[in-house]
Amino acid sequence: MLTTSIYNHLFKQGNHCYLFNSRNSFFAEIPKGLYEIIDNNDLRQLDENTLCELTEKGIVTKPSSRYNFYNEEKVRFLSRTYDKETLVLVLVPSTSCNFACPYCFEEKKRPKIVDITFIDNLIKFINDHTSAKHLHLTWYGGEPLLAFKQMSEIYDRIGKDCKIKIINHSIVTNGYLIDNNVIDFFKRANLNHIQITLDGCEENHNKTRFLKANHSDTYNKIVSNILKTAKELPSISVNVRVNINKNNSDDFIYLHNYFEKLEQPNIHVYPGLIEEPTIDGKAYCTSCITGEDVGKFYNSLKEKKCNYPSYPGYSSKGCMMQRLNSYIIGPEGEIYKCWEDVSNEDKIIGYITEKEIRNKPLFYRYLNDTSAFSDEKCRDCNLFPVCSGGCGQQRYRNLYENGRFNVCHEYQKMEHLETALLNSIQKQ
Repeated sequence: MLTTSIYNHLFKQGNHCYLFNSRNSFFAEIPKGLYEIIDNNDLRQLDENTLCELTEKGIVTKPSSRYNFYNEEKVRFLSRTYDKETLVLVLVPSTSCNFACPYCFEEKKRPKIVDITFIDNLIKFINDHTSAKHLHLTWYGGEPLLAFKQMSEIYDRIGKDCKIKIINHSIVTNGYLIDNNVIDFFKRANLNHIQITLDGCEENHNKTRFLKANHSDTYNKIVSNILKTAKELPSISVNVRVNINKNNSDDFIYLHNYFEKLEQPNIHVYPGLIEEPTIDGKAYCTSCITGEDVGKFYNSLKEKKCNYPSYPGYSSKGCMMQRLNSYIIGPEGEIYKCWEDVSNEDKIIGYITEKEIRNKPLFYRYLNDTSAFSDEKCRDCNLFPVCSGGCGQQRYRNLYENGRFNVCHEYQKMEHLETALLNSIQKQ
């Protein structure tokens, strides 16, 4: 006995019938007759060859296999969660920043920077993870390059005093302070990834991302540094996040096409939807592209000849919040589990100088209650393969802080999914 997959999505546009399977990222126009057969799950009408082909594509499956993919993903997720051989550290060497972005969460926080005591304690903290063989290291802030000297010393001390090997090395930076010394460090430290943010094209960017000292513009220098870094470090992935809202979505298209024309293959430009919390902090209000505007945005990519891929593909589940050996460490040695928690004293789970987790309720709630696998409705969602499971912190706030966050993928509104799928065909 066979049945249709839970990961099928059928829809029509005019006289055309379409089928998308999120498990295999399969999308095609299909005959009306086949559409109705699959839609009604009346597989008895199919000949053996067609049935065999549909089975191979995952469109048809055995009822006993209905949740195979879900369970396989859960096993993979749990293996990553409790993997003790991999240590993931996000280090915040400085909460200071040279920018005065009006939306920054650090603006009203007391600036802090690591000192020699922090470095010594960090080395001991790493070495205490005796089962760890591999280190994923990321620099974050504030602006981490304001503590460039300390960053360099930490990296050298890890190489000298720790047996663990850094196998993935990245930085999140505003890009303004990148110079020859920084690039030389990236080279010798085998940096793999760098993320730099632009708030749109020059005019819009300079309105919000300006120097704290004198409100000077930053756009041209950042773009220059992006190009310099990409050329001098061709093996590094330079990821340019373009923050967009309803008013500057065309900026993303311009920047994507601009960098694409440079034919610098290690530069990757992607859109970032800025979410702003409501006054009560229970949900997100946003001036960004949401609701019907998502579909409009995808249409604009096609209409304005932007080749950014909007086609939904497989997405792995979980983040560092849901991994036992993953930590964000602030400049005073405080430990967090989520990037969004940095500088929030209520979300400190402990310190690198302490043997035990201090805030165990928060730690275990993050670890156990915030993934897609803790949400029963995710198991039967036809978008489960292409959804990461949503933001873990938002799930936590929904569960324990009366949050009202929508953690589902933007493609849950099927018209958005369908727009993206149809655009992918028209670009071919």
